[in-house]
Amino acid sequence: MYKFLLFFIIPFLSFSQMRQKPLLFFHKGEYIHTFSKFAFPDYWQGFNREELVSYDQKNYNIGSTYLLKDGKKLVVKINIYVYPSEATNENLREQFNAFKIAVNRNATNAPNLIPEFIKLENEKVAVSGIRSVFDYNLMIPDFFKGQKEQKNTSLFSLYDCGVWNIKFRITSEKFDATKLKDFEQSFVNSFKLLEVAKNNAFDDKTKVNIVISKTAQRDSLMLKSIITEAEAKKEWLSKNKSINELSSGLNDFNIEASVYALEELVKFYETNKNKWEPTNETKQYLEGISRIVKSNKTKDFIYDKNEGIVIYDDGEKNKSDYFDFKLKNNINEDLKELMYKIYYE
Repeated sequence: MYKFLLFFIIPFLSFSQMRQKPLLFFHKGEYIHTFSKFAFPDYWQGFNREELVSYDQKNYNIGSTYLLKDGKKLVVKINIYVYPSEATNENLREQFNAFKIAVNRNATNAPNLIPEFIKLENEKVAVSGIRSVFDYNLMIPDFFKGQKEQKNTSLFSLYDCGVWNIKFRITSEKFDATKLKDFEQSFVNSFKLLEVAKNNAFDDKTKVNIVISKTAQRDSLMLKSIITEAEAKKEWLSKNKSINELSSGLNDFNIEASVYALEELVKFYETNKNKWEPTNETKQYLEGISRIVKSNKTKDFIYDKNEGIVIYDDGEKNKSDYFDFKLKNNINEDLKELMYKIYYE
């Protein structure tokens, strides 16, 4: 786990402890999440709300399960969660990766989660999201065999809605990927994600800051180089993202943000590398990044570093070629370490 210079968190979370065990609670009729105003109806287009769950003592983090049945047989299960956003450029990416690890731990197959990048927008706000549809097989009880493998299709999606994140998980043994996407689109529209984002947006007075990892502080050249990279990404995001999109979150899925930032890091390093005496580790790190940029492999490096969770159409196609490049040019895996985050204060 990376150690960062300072820890940041949505202010109200410091006053609410996570529960030792999630708490199931009952609410008759539509439940309105007090803080985000996100609504959980008790019934929606054939789906019945099965349960409501609180994960912290002040009910900031709430989940709900909806079931669609044909008689007693379960047809579709949908889980919906609303919870505070970390409000960083890495927020959605880290959550997607965490889910990918968890789902592969629980499945009997090896689900391949390919990210799909989404944007919802109107005249007031633009919401960024990420989703994936995948095969999800698991063992379930069986009267005759004791247990059997059930083959499902599953959809996972999450959205930056300003101060809040909203997450969906849809699983069905019966329906395919197209139908699950239709369900999710209907939920997104009916549950008014854009309205939630508009009412909980970051405004133009919200300060954007950076947090630096402990590794990046090992000497002056490393620290100043990483700060240069982080500030360059901040600059790119502020100039190339609309106000409507920045009001809902800080994601850097557009690969050009990271390309610009790395190019600025290399410029700084080439100009200043003789001003401070670096450690051997710093010299190897910065020389490695410089070789990548000068060899026009910047996008392939970014795609590799972010495990494909960045918008780059040639990423998969170039993986083999980039792997060969790494071997021939002694590109160390340490270059992929996360050195900073950009966040809303």
